Amino acid sequence: MSRPGATVVDTDVFSRVYVNPVAADSRAQEWRDVLAGRPTVISFQTRGEVLSGARQANWGAPRMARLLEVLQRTPTIYADVDVVGAYAKLSADCRAGGHPLHDKIHTADRWIAACAIAKHFELLSGDAIFQGAPNLNVLN
Repeated sequence: MSRPGATVVDTDVFSRVYVNPVAADSRAQEWRDVLAGRPTVISFQTRGEVLSGARQANWGAPRMARLLEVLQRTPTIYADVDVVGAYAKLSADCRAGGHPLHDKIHTADRWIAACAIAKHFELLSGDAIFQGAPNLNVLN
């Protein structure tokens, strides 16, 4: 999974740009512009969150089939040795530096960030929690 110039998108960006592109979110077009021409990948965490959200919302078969098609064509970073190592280092560095990403409520966000860090990819997110996180390259 070493794609030069690839961008990891978090769950909010993925949902609004790829899963439900007609959703009313003023940031969605800006995100589309930033991602134009860039290979896009998601983390295993985003994949799980999107599937869980669809099931919790009782999506019907046609809508679920469309989601599965989108996921099928979206490269996913899974937890491997590098990702787990990046997660451990990020957690420790955030705690030591007082960055709020170390809080338990941000466990899922840390996994997404760790995927980007481990693979040396940029992260695009609408969530400010990632700003200033150690070793994480966040697109603005």
